Amino acid sequence: MSQQNNDSEERRRLSENVDEIVDEVNKTVRTAIVKGVDVAENIGENIRDTIQGMKGSRENVVMVRIDRESLDRLDDLVEAGIMGSRSEAAAFLIAEGIKARQGLFDRIGEKIGEIRRAKEELRRMVDGDEEGPHGNDQ
Repeated sequence: MSQQNNDSEERRRLSENVDEIVDEVNKTVRTAIVKGVDVAENIGENIRDTIQGMKGSRENVVMVRIDRESLDRLDDLVEAGIMGSRSEAAAFLIAEGIKARQGLFDRIGEKIGEIRRAKEELRRMVDGDEEGPHGNDQ
């Protein structure tokens, strides 16, 4: 009978331990769900704000050829209801790509500025030297 009592007591303790583990898992899952919902809502708001900002400022048309995978990603955004059209999806992804590589575009802008200054300097040299190397037409 003592063995039965020991077995019974051990089952009871195991059952309590399992119940405690299940309660902890439930709490953790609930917390993760709440945090996940908050994060998802924030992402949704950020995307919505970005899209609204883009819709107001889209006035230029660009035609591009893209591969099948890129087209599928545009269609995913449209099908999910995140974007209203392929055009909106493409504009969104282009804007996000530029933001993601802003440092590169800043450096490119600096170099373009240097190139423009060099071209202007060359134009001034040519315009000031129209009479030839000795000051008169040859």
